[in-house]
Amino acid sequence: MASTIYRVIFTVLLLCFSSHYLMGQVSSEKPARIGLVLSGGGAKGIAHVGVIKAMEEAGLRPDYIVGTSMGSVIGGLYAIGYSADDLEKVIRSTNWDLVVSNRVDFKDIAFEEKEYYNRYLLEVPFNKGKLTLPSGLIHGQVLSEILHYYTFPASQYQDFDEFPIPFRCIATDVRTGKPIVFDKGYLHDAIRSSIAIPTAFTAFNLDSTLVVDGGVVNNFPVDIVRAMGADFVIGVNVSDEDFLEIEELGGFGGILMQIAMAESLRKTSVNIEDTDIYIKPDLGPYSTGSFGEYDAILKLGEKVGKDFFDQFKKAADSLGVRNLTKIETPISPEVKIHSIDVKGNRLFSDDFIESKLGVVPGQTVNRDDLQEGVRNIFGVNGFYKVDYSMKPINDQEFDLSIRTIEKPKTAFSTALHYDNIFSVGLLANWTIRNWIGKSSRTVLVADISKNPKFRIDHYKYLGSQKKVALNFRYNFLKQEFPGYENGELSRINIFNTNRSELQLITTNSLKEAFYLGFITDLSESKIQFDQILPEGVRNGIDNYVSARARYYRNSQDDRNFPTRGAEGLLEAEYRFKTWLKINLEKGVDTIYLDAGGVQIPLGKDQLDQLVEDITPDSYLTLLGRYSKLLPISQSFQIKPFIGGGLTLSKQSSQSFRDFFVGGYQMVRFIDNRFWGLNYAEITAQNFGKLGMELQVIPMKKLFLRGGINWLGYSDQIPIEEVFGKNTFTQNTLLGYGADISYQSILGPITLGMGSNSTDKKLRTYLSIGFSLNYQDR
Repeated sequence: MASTIYRVIFTVLLLCFSSHYLMGQVSSEKPARIGLVLSGGGAKGIAHVGVIKAMEEAGLRPDYIVGTSMGSVIGGLYAIGYSADDLEKVIRSTNWDLVVSNRVDFKDIAFEEKEYYNRYLLEVPFNKGKLTLPSGLIHGQVLSEILHYYTFPASQYQDFDEFPIPFRCIATDVRTGKPIVFDKGYLHDAIRSSIAIPTAFTAFNLDSTLVVDGGVVNNFPVDIVRAMGADFVIGVNVSDEDFLEIEELGGFGGILMQIAMAESLRKTSVNIEDTDIYIKPDLGPYSTGSFGEYDAILKLGEKVGKDFFDQFKKAADSLGVRNLTKIETPISPEVKIHSIDVKGNRLFSDDFIESKLGVVPGQTVNRDDLQEGVRNIFGVNGFYKVDYSMKPINDQEFDLSIRTIEKPKTAFSTALHYDNIFSVGLLANWTIRNWIGKSSRTVLVADISKNPKFRIDHYKYLGSQKKVALNFRYNFLKQEFPGYENGELSRINIFNTNRSELQLITTNSLKEAFYLGFITDLSESKIQFDQILPEGVRNGIDNYVSARARYYRNSQDDRNFPTRGAEGLLEAEYRFKTWLKINLEKGVDTIYLDAGGVQIPLGKDQLDQLVEDITPDSYLTLLGRYSKLLPISQSFQIKPFIGGGLTLSKQSSQSFRDFFVGGYQMVRFIDNRFWGLNYAEITAQNFGKLGMELQVIPMKKLFLRGGINWLGYSDQIPIEEVFGKNTFTQNTLLGYGADISYQSILGPITLGMGSNSTDKKLRTYLSIGFSLNYQDR
């Protein structure tokens, strides 16, 4: 009996001891190391964010992250501390249309280049005098700017293992076809190398190695995260799992892509088998290029994340994952620049580029300073790509390298346009760098049409800082357009204008510029089938010399389809001397004026004296306008605007230059648009206008706009009376209208209509394409 009791006690003690020992074993074991693998897949990679969000909610944080292509973007930013919510904000705030194009925001283009930027159907570069076809690939200026901005906090790390979560990403060596696994270096360069999608983005030049998208060799790199030490792998694959059938390839491009990615596809199937939680989101109709559908892809990513939440929670519990401390969103550090060097430039000097950069050795900068500097350089529109890299020389200082890819010295651009006022035309533009001296740009542009235009526009940047340019501009302009009386066609106005300008312009800002210079303007005018004009008159000549000061500011995000920003102009022009002349037809020395049915003869000498009497002395004109877009939402904006012009002179009955008011077009920079009137339907020496527009964007690239505006105008009033009550109330009208525009590859396609309170006649307008006007819509 006693022996039995002893055996029971012994057994109980043994069990207790064993239980305590086993518990000690479990508690002393380290939690499993979790690896997260994010595949490439272009826009479909946006779905990675939803999966990461579900992992965060389940308390599951990876110990290692490996990404390819778009997976490297999401994974790299998450690894340095951005949360899933942060990543979603980045995605929603990104202009994906710009990311997947060779364009940048209009507000980031230099003032001297804004009127030519992004308004041609075709741009053909000439390299060493030979025509070269454009590659059609995306250089990725905006992509690099975004990556630089958000990866800047990683500049404090020397090694990717120092990140809050150790990270790797994959690229492909173009020369050898072998994978490159990035584990240290400059994070921007690693990610940009990994996302250099063949047939979409240009290859990335990594020092002496040319690299492309890592998806070519390893699109789902589970093997890499295993090599880092992961015991448990969660993999998200938004690309193909295996080779596609022939009927699924979709053409020759698909065949080439499948051949190029053969090695990667073979490796993907093996890596899928080595994944503990394998996630293949159902992204429906969306493809690698569906960046514009980021909202829908984000939601699908969240859905698949919720579908796997229970598995994430179970994994967190079973793998011994402890309570996680929050990784703070990375703060952008300030860094001290030790030295600056410039690479890739030939046409633009180091001094020019460094002056635009606005950073000097010894200066402490942050990511905003460098982003602004890069945009200032790229804004001169002479580069395919401008970015930078930083190399630490100690814990506080960095060597800064500005990397440029210049456009060729010469480029030819062309476009087509049509409108129902000025008919059809073909644009031809030659842009030449350093043709007439260094640090210069010359544009020769012609509009071959019924209303031909020609322009020479030459800039020479001055001074060591290149913050001022000397500008010579010559414009020839023929305008043949209808004139109206009470809304009815009464005449055809014909103007031939030769205008030369020599001016200084500030070039240190992308948003504003000051102009100061001299102008000569020679205009020849005549009118067809106007019964008021006496027979025998061939034309009239109006020539003047003036000095002008102008301040112009434009922060709008697009020339033709702005959704935010403002535009303002203040201009004063002092005309020193005016010459007027009326030329008679050959053989005519007398004309007859109709005075109430009585024909009054006027000889050549009398006509010359009359012209001399109406020729004004020196006088001053003032012009101003301002408008601002107020975004109510992404698809709805309100735009109030105001403008006016004054002619200041002691005289009142002389022939002063008129301001043109009316129409959709701005043929000249000083033209004034107005709802409810045709182009230049009102000409006056003094005017004021104010109004408001509403803009709705019901779908991508489609714009609906409606506006109402008030106009008051008068003929010349002596200067002592110009600020009296009649200047803007002598004649008044209310105009209104609406238009619909589509942002097509040809340029804006606009159909509009409007009327006014004076004649209530409907006016219609149709335009297609890019023109030489200052606005195309």
